[in-house]
Parts: sequence; structure tokens; C-alpha cells
Amino acid sequence: MIQRAVLLLQGTVLPQKTPFLIVCTFNTHQGTMNLQEYFIRIGLQGSFDKPDLETLKLIHKQHVMSVPFENLSMHCGERHILDLEFTFNKIVRSGRGGWCLENNSLFGWVLREMGYDTTRLSSRVFNRLTNEFSPIDSHLIHKVVVDGKAYIADVAFGVSFQMWEPIELVSGKDQHQAGGVFRFIDKGEKWVLEKTSRKTKVLNPDFAESSLVKRQETRTVYCFTLEPREVEHFYEANDTLQTDPKSLFMNKSIISLQTATGFRALAGWTYSEVTFKPEEGVDVFDLRNIEDEEKEQVLLEKFNIKLQKKLQILRGKQRCSQQQAAGTKGSDMNSLEQAEDLKAFERRLTEYVSCLQPATGRWRMILIVVSVCTATGAWNWLIDPDTQKVSFFSSLWNHPFFTISCVTLIALFFAGIHKRVVAPSIIAARCRTVLAEYNMSCDDTGKLILKPRPNIQ
Repeated sequence: MIQRAVLLLQGTVLPQKTPFLIVCTFNTHQGTMNLQEYFIRIGLQGSFDKPDLETLKLIHKQHVMSVPFENLSMHCGERHILDLEFTFNKIVRSGRGGWCLENNSLFGWVLREMGYDTTRLSSRVFNRLTNEFSPIDSHLIHKVVVDGKAYIADVAFGVSFQMWEPIELVSGKDQHQAGGVFRFIDKGEKWVLEKTSRKTKVLNPDFAESSLVKRQETRTVYCFTLEPREVEHFYEANDTLQTDPKSLFMNKSIISLQTATGFRALAGWTYSEVTFKPEEGVDVFDLRNIEDEEKEQVLLEKFNIKLQKKLQILRGKQRCSQQQAAGTKGSDMNSLEQAEDLKAFERRLTEYVSCLQPATGRWRMILIVVSVCTATGAWNWLIDPDTQKVSFFSSLWNHPFFTISCVTLIALFFAGIHKRVVAPSIIAARCRTVLAEYNMSCDDTGKLILKPRPNIQ
């Protein structure tokens, strides 16, 4: 398998934005996703059968207190994959966190499974440097309707702008939470989220002017519309955030986790612990720089995160230099990473095709049995002398076996049995269409096939 993947890479040039590549570095063999595992992950026990506001607030708060907002995968030589099952295994079964597209995708699935009226929305984050909103819909949120009232649920913005509970979608209403005052502004064509922070007290004077310290001011967080979005809407943004050299996530590793009294964060080399003191009208910031040998200890002790690969935190202009050096090699990833990607994609495809085989076999058997019954009934109907003496419907009435078989066969075709009996072939054909653009193909079992490289004159 590995040798074939390497051979594929030697004969195939893959662009950096290859949509079908999947990196499976987390446990993906532990069965179907289920809510109970998720509840255990966020520290809840029991079942929650009533989709009410109290339960929504509880699971929202427990999520942000248990699952970090983080982009560490891309700084460990991995990719952030926008796939629900992959995200479930990563966050729930492997104890990791994720950025907004991962965390909120998982949270949306939880809400739907629990019976909430949930709509996926896209938003654009406000950039203070350019004083404008992002040109792409890079942030995923959810609108949840409970008892006729709409709320915005967002478990993955992180740091001081993280809401602990859903916020009611009402324009101009101050909604107080532990981290400050949130409010929505309805501007007609879009909604805008604002947050007013408290005064800050910085314990380490070296960080008094740090951009990580949030001053007492009202700041725009993001804007959004109420247009429902499918998950496919975020595929391009998910790729851009981890490939565009101008992306904040490309230039700095970030992890933050809300706590009972505030939040913790590790941004690059700077670790911070923030304590909310609303009764005093102040937030206390305790910041310090960590050393390279402290990274794993801080991640484990402060965020309960143990990485499978080494985290690379680059100082100063190291990342820029690294990107420039990588640029001289073209837009391809290195061969080892591509080999792992292709191997994982092939494994995922063959597993999926093989999972379809049992059901396909059953549908084929059903189709054969019904077809044989129909053919047998048709023969008896045709050779019956009375068939030509009575009306058509009377002849069918006289041959109930043929009639029932025929109706069943027609019903099966309307139900799509003609597609079900060839489902693996349909999947393989669709994959071949995509793979053809990369000078590859696959067989009916999902195994990848390298085509001869075209001669370009």
C-alpha cells in the first residue's frame, strides 16, 4: 500500500488544494457516532431528552469548558479535515479540540440529534487591522429556535470573545455573560455581533501593551446573514485558512479553553491565564512566554491535550522564511505527506466501498428473486388460454402471483433499487471523474490506479 502510494506520487503532480485528500491520524474504527460519548467528553452524565433552553445553555457551556479552540493540527504537519465523522473521532475519542469549523460542526450535529430546530449559518470575522470584515465566510455558527425564540450558538470563537451560553437573536439588547456584554445589531442586510469588555489589569508589565490584552471597549466580532448553509459552503474557507500565507492561523498556533473563572490561552510562545472579576469591573491578565521544552507540559496540564506529533512554534520571521523556502518547491506538499494523504484516502475509499457490499448483495438478491417471480408469473399468465378471453384487468386478477410480483418489481425500481444494486460502482465512477484531473483512477474496490503521465510538449 505505501509503496503504491509513493509510486503514485512520483508520477503524479498534485496541486496544494486537492479536495479529496484525507489525513486519518485519529481513531476511526470505534463505531458509529453517538451522543453518550459526546456527553462524557464534555463532562455530563445521563440523558437529555428535552430540547429546551436550559439544556441548550448547559451543553453549550460544558462544551466551551471542555473542548479547546485550537489550530494545532496544521502546526504538527497535519490538516484540519471538514468531515463530521473525522471531527467526532478527533474531538470526542482522541480528546483533541478544533477550530470553529470543526467544533461548531460537531456541536450542530449534537443539537440536531437532540431534536433542536437548528440552522447552520456562515459569518465573516471583523479584522481590526484592515477595519473591515473578512472577504470569505470563514466562521461557522448556528441559529437555534427554542419556544419560538431564536438564539445564536457558537462554541468556537475562543479567548475573550467566546460566549459561554447562546445569545438571543434580538437587536440592540445587552446580554451579560461572564466575559462581558454581548449584543446583536440588525443592520438590515446583515446582523453584527459586538462585545464590550471590562477594564484590564495586567500582572506582568512586559505585556502591558500586548495585543493579547483586551482593553475596555466595544468591539465588532463578526457579521452574518440568516441564509442557511450546507457544510460544503465552508470547504474552500477551510482550505484557505490553512494554506494562505496571510492567514492568522498559518502564522501562529493558537489554543484556548474557557475555565470556571475566565480562560487560558497559548498563542505562539505566550501563555496567558485570564480571570474574570465582574464584581470589580476588571479582568486580570497573567501572561508569560514559555520555552520550547515547556510546550508539551503546558498543553497537557492546562488544556489536557497530548499531541501525536511534535508541535512546531516558529519565532519571529521563521515562518515567513519557511513559507518562502517551501514556495520554491512549487505548490505540492512534500512526498511523504502526499503519500500519507493518498494512502489514507485509498483506505477510506476502500473501507466505504466494502461497507456498501453487504447491502448491495442483499438488494441484488431481492431484485433477482422478484425478477424470477415476475418472469414465472408472466409465463403462466401468457400461456393461460383464459388470458385472451377475458379483459386485461380480469386476467391480472386471475393471476395474483404475477400481479403482486410485477407491482413489487415496479415499486422497487421507484424506490431506487437499480441504483442500490450498483452503489459501489457509482461511487467508484464518481471518484474516477475527480481522480482523472490528477492523472489517476481507481478500480471498483476503491484501490487507486496510476495512469501514464501525459507528454507535455
